[in-house]
Amino acid sequence: MNFPQTHNANQWTGVVLAAIVAITDNQPGREVRHRDIVSHLECDDAFPGWGHWGESTIKGKPVAKGYRAVTLAAGKLKDEGRVTQPRRGYYCLAGYDQGPVFTPTAAPVAPTTAPVVPTAAPTTAPADVVAVAGVQVIPPAPQAIGGGYEADAGLRRMVVNQTRCFGAWSSRSDQCGKCPLAGLCQQAGMTDFAEIAAVLDAATAAEIATNEAKAANDAKAAAAVPKAAALDPDVKVVSTPFALNCTGCGKVIPAGGDVAYIQDRGAVHPACV
Repeated sequence: MNFPQTHNANQWTGVVLAAIVAITDNQPGREVRHRDIVSHLECDDAFPGWGHWGESTIKGKPVAKGYRAVTLAAGKLKDEGRVTQPRRGYYCLAGYDQGPVFTPTAAPVAPTTAPVVPTAAPTTAPADVVAVAGVQVIPPAPQAIGGGYEADAGLRRMVVNQTRCFGAWSSRSDQCGKCPLAGLCQQAGMTDFAEIAAVLDAATAAEIATNEAKAANDAKAAAAVPKAAALDPDVKVVSTPFALNCTGCGKVIPAGGDVAYIQDRGAVHPACV
């Protein structure tokens, strides 16, 4: 193959067209990839290498001028109508309506004329009949639920939840008023609300019971503390820096609490004097 001496795309159209014809065996409509065209040129004995035509910079990247000429030449062939481009990166020789590429297949083999012997019908029992020790047991057939989905609460809710609104009934919606499932939808909504209300009622009752039990314990603790009585003027009441046991009632006087000290008795609550 005679390669052009310059990178002018007009001089490369014949080289590119010759490569497409060689790859496709001159068959119009047969697709050829752009990189196959490049590989075909590189494998030619007379190919001097892409560096023969020099390099240029495109968007900051070095590109061989000869390689670029191949792409431009393919575009010129397309503009001239000599090749077509069915999709990006693929080329075909013109003169063929694009479609699936025909692949030749082997000639069909004539079918044999051997007679077809019909097989005997199976003699086993049907799948729904179970033979046990000479006794045939036929399982009962499933019975359909009568009355439609209205007769079953689970089916009613399933039908409502599969509608376009998913059971979100509203008294202000015109579509809900015309919907034949409006009554069932309200029932489904009321059932959901009842379940939510039951959970909330249980949580509220538990909170009230906890508060009542805490109030009762506080009342018992307050009643257990002796009431303060009139103290003897000679008895001094001070604040204890640490916890003490009251010798009067036997309970603990916490740190920082008031304590009265009595001769021969020790530390006591002011109310236990």
